Amino acid sequence: MCVKLGKLYVVQHNKLTCSDCNKAYVGQKGRSFTQRFKEYRNAFKSSRNTNYAKHALEDLHPFGPIHETMQILQYQAKGAHLNTIERYFIYKEFSIKNHLNDESNIAPNKIFDALLKLQ
Repeated sequence: MCVKLGKLYVVQHNKLTCSDCNKAYVGQKGRSFTQRFKEYRNAFKSSRNTNYAKHALEDLHPFGPIHETMQILQYQAKGAHLNTIERYFIYKEFSIKNHLNDESNIAPNKIFDALLKLQ
């Protein structure tokens, strides 16, 4: 959700998790949590080509309820760090072979590797 705090706009990073196999899609959204969930669900119902819908439809996995499927990972003010934080969350899922994001945007990252070792 994009929330205005003073002069800052805050965007959420969220994760959409398959209820059957726990594969995950990570993204950042400026719309409300429930609105974005409805968009993902509608993509699934209409067979639109999103990574999550494609995975669920091809593997015959159901689209679970919001409380099982979506989670907010972090809120972040719009700015230079927004995309870096999204890339970190995607990389985190990629590093455990659990992601549904486009692999062409994922590159080795020694800083992310070091952060993941600390967890």
